[in-house]
Amino acid sequence: MSAFVRSAMGTVLLAALMLTGCAGGAKVRNFGGLDPRQARDTVYVIPFDTTLVPSDVGEPVFNEFVDRLNSQRKNTRVAKFLILKEELKEVEPAWLVKQTYISGDIWGYVETSGCCSTDMKVKSRLYLYEPGKNEPSLEVFVPETDFFEHDRLTITAAKARMGKKLAHSLADTIIKKLTP
Repeated sequence: MSAFVRSAMGTVLLAALMLTGCAGGAKVRNFGGLDPRQARDTVYVIPFDTTLVPSDVGEPVFNEFVDRLNSQRKNTRVAKFLILKEELKEVEPAWLVKQTYISGDIWGYVETSGCCSTDMKVKSRLYLYEPGKNEPSLEVFVPETDFFEHDRLTITAAKARMGKKLAHSLADTIIKKLTP
């Protein structure tokens, strides 16, 4: 292997390590009052607002997020996580304020491609609201990055991989906060 190839491979490896290191973890802000010991019959999940995010990223993230919540709920005192099917503007505010629910958004999706690789970034935020409160009890912020080489992965597979990581980070953070 030539010195040039070893140097190029080292540069790519260093870039990949820097990208995964810079992704950071979930940042959680508690606004008080969230008691994980409290039993909750239903926690409603409002579909994420996706601003300037391709549908092949945003929709799978939401679906994976809800699936992950439900697969991990046995660790909590939540009976079920249920998707709120109506548009939020169609939901009676007096009813919603009596519920425990999660809302969120995904934004800032950026792809930077070169000849041989692509770097992807996206940001997301979730809010958990409790009955009787107009302000969230919990805010979760998760940035996610991914890097892939074109000869090793397709863009579709890379988006799916990044989306799954994002959905799991978001769901695992919520589950952790709801676990007694």
